[in-house]
Amino acid sequence: MKALALGLFVVAASFTWRASAQAQTAAVPVDSKAEAAGPAAAGALKKEDDPTSALPAAGDATVPRRTGWDDIVVVPRKAVLKDGRLELMPFTGVSLNDVLIRHYAFGADLNYYLTDVLSVGVQGQYFIKERTDRESVVGLQYNRVTTLNKYKFAAALNFGYVPGYGKFTLFNRYILHWEIVASAGVGIIRTEIIPRVVGNETFQSDRLAPNVGLGTRFFLGNWLTFNVQLRDYMFNDAFEPTARTPAQTIDVVKANASHQFTNNVMLYAGVGIFFPTSFQYRTPR
Repeated sequence: MKALALGLFVVAASFTWRASAQAQTAAVPVDSKAEAAGPAAAGALKKEDDPTSALPAAGDATVPRRTGWDDIVVVPRKAVLKDGRLELMPFTGVSLNDVLIRHYAFGADLNYYLTDVLSVGVQGQYFIKERTDRESVVGLQYNRVTTLNKYKFAAALNFGYVPGYGKFTLFNRYILHWEIVASAGVGIIRTEIIPRVVGNETFQSDRLAPNVGLGTRFFLGNWLTFNVQLRDYMFNDAFEPTARTPAQTIDVVKANASHQFTNNVMLYAGVGIFFPTSFQYRTPR
């Protein structure tokens, strides 16, 4: 009985499979013209159905070819190159670390860039003094007259290095490039005593003054920059002696001057102008 049932199941499955195959064959439309034309027409039909048939054939003269990669920029180049250029930077500054007397500076830097990150230059500046309100208050509170010096001018030979640069967006519209500038140098500064007794003779001193600085440069164009820098001038200054008497000559007063190590910390702001005003890239994009 089981053998009879199994045989009937095999026969039914065979008939079902044949009927399904015939239905699939009938569902495929046959183009009578293509069938009559033979294999050539069939190949043309396959070409029309191929999605890659719209691509241009190799050697087609009408297809524009890529001549370079100028239109693809992964990492943009630096906006401004300084190698071999001269920078003239007029500036103004103010002293920060003396609460009794303040100095305003007016001067200029002239730097030549040996490479894009290394520079050598000279600096000159003239100082204007201003006594602060604190100086007069100290005299009234402690019944003492302060011992102060004023700065006349300074000059220095400086070396600069750019350790890093970058860019940021301004108002989500403009791209502003900037760089960090570190510098060090040596020069001289001329100081003059401010006598405690008004009308007494003064003397001046020329002191060796090494300096270090750190600042930022913002590029406003290919030849124009805005610069901010903090610089410390270190020197051993000569002050009016506390034991000065009216009978002493100015040479004796200068010989008996008291010396003290001084830091003159200045904050500068200036506008830099590069010459020549244009440059050329030496490497491909």
